[in-house]
Amino acid sequence: MKKIDKTTFISLKHGVPGGRFYASLLLVFLMSFCFLTSPGFAQQKIDLNRATLEQLKALPVSPELAQELYNRVQFKGYFTSIYQLWELPGMDAETFKKLKPLVKIEPVPAASAVQERIEQIYYRLERWSSNEGISNDLIDLWIEKALEPVNINKLGYDELVNFQNVSPVDAVAILQQRQRVNFFRNTRDLRYTPGLSNYAYRSLRNFVQFKDETLSQWHGSFLMRVDNFPFIAEEAEQSPQAQFLDITQQASETGLTQIPTVYSRLRFTQGKHLDFGLSYVRANGEPMNYAFTSPFHFPETKYHLTIKDLSWKNVLLKKLIVGYYKVTLGQGVIFENTDFFTPRKSGYGFRKRFNGISGDLSRNREFTLRGMAFETVYQNWRAIGFISMDSRDAILNKDDYLGKPSFNHFIVLDQRFKYTPGDTLRGPNNLDMSWLDAVNELTYGAHLQYTFTPGTFLGFSYYESAYDRYLNPDPYQVVGTDYSGNQNWDIRQVTADSEIKQAYGGPVSRGDNPLWSQAVSFRRVYGMNFQSVWKNLAFQGEYGILDKSGGSFKPLTGPRALVASVYWQQENFNLLLLYRNYDLGFDNPYQRSFSNYRRYKGTIFEDYYYLQTPLYGQLYSNNPQPQAEAGFYISSYYQITRQLRTNLQFDNWTRKSDRAKNYRLVGTVDYRPVFPLGIQIRHKWQSREPQNDLTPNQFYKNYELRGRLRFRLSNYDAFDLIYANSKLVVHPRPRVFGDFVLDGEAMGVSYAHNFNRNYRLSGMLMYYKGFFWNFEETQFVIMDSPRGAMRFFISAYSRLTPNLSVRLKYTADHQLPINNIQFQPYQSTIDANPGKMFGTLWKRSQEHLFYFELNYNF
Repeated sequence: MKKIDKTTFISLKHGVPGGRFYASLLLVFLMSFCFLTSPGFAQQKIDLNRATLEQLKALPVSPELAQELYNRVQFKGYFTSIYQLWELPGMDAETFKKLKPLVKIEPVPAASAVQERIEQIYYRLERWSSNEGISNDLIDLWIEKALEPVNINKLGYDELVNFQNVSPVDAVAILQQRQRVNFFRNTRDLRYTPGLSNYAYRSLRNFVQFKDETLSQWHGSFLMRVDNFPFIAEEAEQSPQAQFLDITQQASETGLTQIPTVYSRLRFTQGKHLDFGLSYVRANGEPMNYAFTSPFHFPETKYHLTIKDLSWKNVLLKKLIVGYYKVTLGQGVIFENTDFFTPRKSGYGFRKRFNGISGDLSRNREFTLRGMAFETVYQNWRAIGFISMDSRDAILNKDDYLGKPSFNHFIVLDQRFKYTPGDTLRGPNNLDMSWLDAVNELTYGAHLQYTFTPGTFLGFSYYESAYDRYLNPDPYQVVGTDYSGNQNWDIRQVTADSEIKQAYGGPVSRGDNPLWSQAVSFRRVYGMNFQSVWKNLAFQGEYGILDKSGGSFKPLTGPRALVASVYWQQENFNLLLLYRNYDLGFDNPYQRSFSNYRRYKGTIFEDYYYLQTPLYGQLYSNNPQPQAEAGFYISSYYQITRQLRTNLQFDNWTRKSDRAKNYRLVGTVDYRPVFPLGIQIRHKWQSREPQNDLTPNQFYKNYELRGRLRFRLSNYDAFDLIYANSKLVVHPRPRVFGDFVLDGEAMGVSYAHNFNRNYRLSGMLMYYKGFFWNFEETQFVIMDSPRGAMRFFISAYSRLTPNLSVRLKYTADHQLPINNIQFQPYQSTIDANPGKMFGTLWKRSQEHLFYFELNYNF
């Protein structure tokens, strides 16, 4: 061996250039050799919770097993143990022995509270969003509350009763049990609450927790829905809303493209005390409407900032809202600001209302409130106050009153065009009367309530609206005229309906306002509401008065409205008895109480072809107010056995304007002989004026039979068969000799398949003839085909990530052709003269519709 001389040694010791590098390189080589040749370290281990599909396919497994490994993490959650590999199909002892030294399981960082909540209730979130057509306002509130569960040990009566399927009896039972046991520890304690119904328990557990959790970080949600579905009547028993305007034609006249309906909503939450949200709505084929155009264009957007649950000594500030908000008081007799009419809104089940105040990010556009509102609690007292300044869409009168145009009626518009299409007298070339934001309204009100015991209280409500235009509801300004402005007929020869004639306005509405110098007319409503819960009985009622005393305030003067109900609840049985009585003159635009029909049902406003423009028919078709009626309603649910459930609804009421008698009876039977199979039969009988042969508004009988076979398959899959048959026997009319019958029939099949917890595919195929209504996953639809039609849809729902989900739906409706209609050359302007026939372009033989939804929770 060659000796190293002194010089070489010194060079190595003191770092001759390159010497230290070669020494380090030699050391790395020796360590790498030991690492690579040691058992179990032939290659770097793959983390199964983070591996890509390509990495998994590189392992010594079959392509099918590699795909199973990937799907297991993506769709069923992360691995927590290497021995969970045995759960995979195709795994055997030899493959497991090969994989074990090549893979590893690394822990995944804990998800946020919102992410964990999404994972727990993802199926319910999908089901609620797909059933949104049931209730436009409550579904989004339920989703928000489900993602932010509250401590049930700190909830009061008003918060409990706002939850889905929780009745006043249920809310009081929870409070009484909490008083006995001090606090609920878990769902088991809640389930064994005496007097709590099974429906309330199963619903409430989705929204509550049993201890406080800190939510200091920002979290929220983003929702966007896009569709091109046509506008339809909200009520199932109504005929389809007339297609007032051909969208394509209107788009060509206004220079617009046929854009779909867009609704988007963004919401942020900071901890438990701060909420902020934005929303935007634009209807199908509607032009862009801007909040302001300088210094830049900004579309009309709703927003709110909410501060909640702050306490000072014995005073609790439950909510303080700045921006857009919603207010619901009592049974909806005095105040509830929503644009949508819900028939038989009893306040129970899916027909309930969210009582109190809340930030408004909904699709309401007419009866919105913009300003400030608060809700506070002090001991047994509860107080709500609000003030708003916002504009309203309204039909302006052509004749000036005291030097300025007055307004006729508020109107809820499907499409908010600046000028009324078809009304040549109010367009920009004539009187230049836009119905868009035509009236400014100042609205303020208050509610004061004293609680004697949980569920037993007495409250007083009041609100007043002031307008910067005179209110003159003149029907002569709405019915059809010729191009010179002359009336085509005397309205008294068409209708003598007192519901139109007794609309609020005229001299009795004249008056100023101390808070607003521009006010020239007003409307004032006040009243009281009460409730008492005794054992398993709940008594509720509300009484309202529209002040028509003129400028001076005279208590208990004016038209009145009353709703009173008794609710009896057992474990497997409940019974609701409800009575309502509304005077003809109780014209309250914020009334949303129980009713079968909307205001102006059966009047000239329903017969849109008599009006100056067919779009004025929205005075009836989009009217959220209840009809002036008096009647008695009974609703009962009874679970006879575990397999057999029944539901009965009976209503007998009188329309106040012409004393027409109506009745409606609906019976439903649900039978589940075995778990996968469900049989549902629903039958409806309805009639108007069965004893009066002299009225042309009579129909003898309206039968509707609907049967459904539902197969509940594994993995939440479902297969449905549906059959429906209806028959309407109509009284002879002057142009028809003898009774005539309108038949309807439908049959269809639907199927929903969950490929895994993240992907769902569903569809429906149906044939129908005549009038038919149905819930089609994301929408409530009304259809009518005199000759018959085929309809189908296919819908895909996917959770792309734990936080992001999308839904895409395509619907096609193909009508059988009608070849015996008469027509005249198409005209761009329809003046709605009696007997005039519509152009053939208004007839649609087929429709292709889509629906897209994106939902992101963070």
